[in-house]
Amino acid sequence: MDVEALAVAKIQAMIARCPHLKPFITSNDKTPFTDGHIDVYSGLGQKKTDWLGRVSVQVKGRSHSGKQSAQISFSISRIDLLGFQRDSGVLYSYVAVDKRGRCTPYYALLSPFTIEHFLNSAPAAQGSISVALKRFPYQPVEIERIVALALKTRDQRTSLGFDSDVFQKMKSLTVHSAIDLNLSAPLRLTPDELDYALELTTDGGLTLPLGGELHIYPQTYMEQSTDIAIGAGGVTYERVSTRRVDAETVEVRLGPAVTLTMREKGTQRIWNVSYTAPGNFVERLRATRFLVGLIEKQGVEINGAARPLGGATVAGYLDELRGHLSTLEELEELFDHLSVNSALVDLEEISANAFNWLKALYRAFVGGEELRNESGDTARGLVHLGRWAVMLMTVPGSEPDTWRYIDPFDPAAPHMFRWSAEDDDGTSAFPVTAYDIVEQEHLPTILNLRLDRILDAYEPIADSDRTMGLANRCVLALVLAADSTDERKEEFLRAGGELNEWIIEHEGETPVHLINRWQIIHRTTGLSPEHLNAIRTMKRQAGRRSAAMAEEIELSCAILLDDAEEVDYLLGELAEDKLATIRTWPIWNLRLQPRSGGVEVDDEQNLRRGQGPA
Repeated sequence: MDVEALAVAKIQAMIARCPHLKPFITSNDKTPFTDGHIDVYSGLGQKKTDWLGRVSVQVKGRSHSGKQSAQISFSISRIDLLGFQRDSGVLYSYVAVDKRGRCTPYYALLSPFTIEHFLNSAPAAQGSISVALKRFPYQPVEIERIVALALKTRDQRTSLGFDSDVFQKMKSLTVHSAIDLNLSAPLRLTPDELDYALELTTDGGLTLPLGGELHIYPQTYMEQSTDIAIGAGGVTYERVSTRRVDAETVEVRLGPAVTLTMREKGTQRIWNVSYTAPGNFVERLRATRFLVGLIEKQGVEINGAARPLGGATVAGYLDELRGHLSTLEELEELFDHLSVNSALVDLEEISANAFNWLKALYRAFVGGEELRNESGDTARGLVHLGRWAVMLMTVPGSEPDTWRYIDPFDPAAPHMFRWSAEDDDGTSAFPVTAYDIVEQEHLPTILNLRLDRILDAYEPIADSDRTMGLANRCVLALVLAADSTDERKEEFLRAGGELNEWIIEHEGETPVHLINRWQIIHRTTGLSPEHLNAIRTMKRQAGRRSAAMAEEIELSCAILLDDAEEVDYLLGELAEDKLATIRTWPIWNLRLQPRSGGVEVDDEQNLRRGQGPA
């Protein structure tokens, strides 16, 4: 029995039944890699004008006994695979022939990209590679789809490589397959599991074959925002997002900490609540309130309507959650009392010692308790909350060895501060605000500054001889703080701008105050053409006179104008002591910063915290 001839005859007969295909396959041929080819036509008459192309075919016949499975594996030599790849791929056929001569055909569509996948998945020294083969379909229409796909893949060229930048110009991505694809569920296309071809079309109409895997997710399996609002425990999550996990399961993400998962089993719905304690204080408080409310009511409100979740399961215990919520609500009261932006607080950054301090501060500020300490002293200090801090003062209480905590920035309980040199007897002390005693290094981190009320601190001492100078120093300190913290940049710049305008109301539009106004605008909305013209005028005037600080003003204007050559020239004309001082001013941070915003500094920058006019 000529197994090879039977195998070729079987494949030949199957192809011959297909109206759009014409086989040219021979047995015992002497060609090195293939046994022939299949011509593909667009019309039933198989005219030359309808010819679309041809697909190379290789047929292997093997004696086989026993029951044939739907899919088998067959080893193909690396040399043959490389040959098929250079020939733009092959429709590889394997025919199992039993002792009665009955044939069971299998096939593998070995396109150039598929062959590349098999070659890359095996060690380079491996001589043969196992390839999965599927049962050859019987219906002509199904056979024609396989051959048509094989013809499509002949355009693939592994030697050309691929530039990922082409995805930036992609207009569409087309998937060609020999079978209908189920796109109602996530689909993973891999060369060793499915026969397919990918084509990318650019905006300019260029079509490029693509290799590799493709993962397709239906829209419902992708997380998407909805108009649904879900609430519990007095907390409502607006526009929650949903995604389908599988045919039975839907995930509803309320926020970074809470996710509801609904699984349908027949007519039954089982809800699971997932809670991940976030570090952010505000998110932790919201999520914990929601979770406690959900457990207590065994349900939620969906768009305002009560919806029971009878089958909900929640990790943890209600009493523990209530205890945690109580602690968080105490912290909320304390933060509100100190006017702390709690959205900046990360609970995971706070040490155990700091938590103990917060508990004590809650008793002191919210409960009005005077704390006992036999070795205490009047002092000013910081309580660190991770990278942030609150500044407080301790003063004697109503009884011996008791102490009160004071928020020095609280306008509801104003305190008068006076400053004098350490060697002074106090006779020359002058009034200052709490902002004037904050070290520059700590200013960006202090959360209880109440910068929205900063003018309330300076207004009562506006008539003091030193106040405007102090306020100007504070403007500079606030701008430097803005440059050092993105999270609070807007907050510091707004306060600096308000305080600078307050100074201008009292002292007028001096060059120093105008430069400060412009550098704040530079960091926020950006300088307008009118601003730039005013800066040019000031620069020209400064260059024509020998008034005090004319050089510094001229350089500041050049920096605001982004005139790099002029800045370099003026820097070269400055004395070293003046240059060292200017490098401590916030205007120096703008030296390499474009007017559109953002801070860029060079290796030369050296912020030595200090004072100056700009």
